[in-house]
Amino acid sequence: MKEVLLDKPSLSQYRSLGSYLQSFSDITQIDALYYSLSGVLVHHDHVYTDEKQIQLQLDIHEFINYTIFPVILDYKFSGFILCNSAKISQQRVKLSKDYITNIFEEVFDSEPEHGVHTSVLDSLNTQEFNHINYLSILLKISPQYHNFDETNPNPVAEHLENDYTESFTSLKKANAYVVKNITKPLSLNEVSNRVYLSPSYLSRLFKKYLNITFIDYINHLKIAKAKELLALSTRPVNIIANDVGFSQTSYFTKTFKKMAGTTPSLFRRRHAATTKIFTIPHVVSWSEDDTVFDVSKRYFKDKKIDFFYQTANDFLYVNSIDGLTDSTENRGWLFTVDGNQPTESANQIKIDSIAEIQWIYTDLGRL
Repeated sequence: MKEVLLDKPSLSQYRSLGSYLQSFSDITQIDALYYSLSGVLVHHDHVYTDEKQIQLQLDIHEFINYTIFPVILDYKFSGFILCNSAKISQQRVKLSKDYITNIFEEVFDSEPEHGVHTSVLDSLNTQEFNHINYLSILLKISPQYHNFDETNPNPVAEHLENDYTESFTSLKKANAYVVKNITKPLSLNEVSNRVYLSPSYLSRLFKKYLNITFIDYINHLKIAKAKELLALSTRPVNIIANDVGFSQTSYFTKTFKKMAGTTPSLFRRRHAATTKIFTIPHVVSWSEDDTVFDVSKRYFKDKKIDFFYQTANDFLYVNSIDGLTDSTENRGWLFTVDGNQPTESANQIKIDSIAEIQWIYTDLGRL
């Protein structure tokens, strides 16, 4: 006989649910998991209660492709069923709702005397989940969210810290998505939907933590990618415009000239001697005390790319990256910040308000 469900599911019920969900996944090829409001995750026939283990199971990059079904147990909202729809059509996943409902009824409602009412609601759309996430952030910064606790004399500060953590996490996801998809058309609405935030809130986060507007950040990264293609390939300008996510060549040229101070064609002619470009996008993990040198050194270390430098008369300069050195007077590295070549050393320039850094290797001997 199944255990009686009192105020929360028992471990055996969670295990039974995990077994059913594993069978569901095997039959339908739809990866499904259950996350309860009590902080329990049921996935792949396993029950997880440790927060770190739960985070490992929830693939943040794939989370945007999940269909989310709210679950009711004993007339109370108990948690969510998440079905990975990355490789399955949304329609097919939604048709699985009845199957999932039967699973919950079997686990929690099959005993006439001790069963409880179960219900799986229609899936949430992106906007609905957006509002849930936004509401949670608003509540966490409200002084009325919790009663005052003498052991915590400053609850507001704690909630502000929680808000920072959640905001920072959402911004990191948005930042990573933009960098990964910079060659595609990107809009504030699309990216905010991906991280379940309102467009206006995400816009404020970009300005607050990266010191740059969302649209300027996008355009700087797109133009930086275009510079790579212009200098290192012979692809026509109109094709490159499309390669970096611009639907109209005229708008690409206008944006390029605004960001680079010159036209794409003239940029290509001026950089005929360029043989290598590394672009380092601003990411939210940068510290406000970082310099161009600091973030560049970390970037190349993470990429396992050789990065050698030296100082002369208190001026730091880089003499080798990825095996390319300044072995002759005609070869060498220079760097730009948002398309401009500074006169200061890389270790003297703070990264505040910077969208991207480019390290450019020029070999005049090839001309």
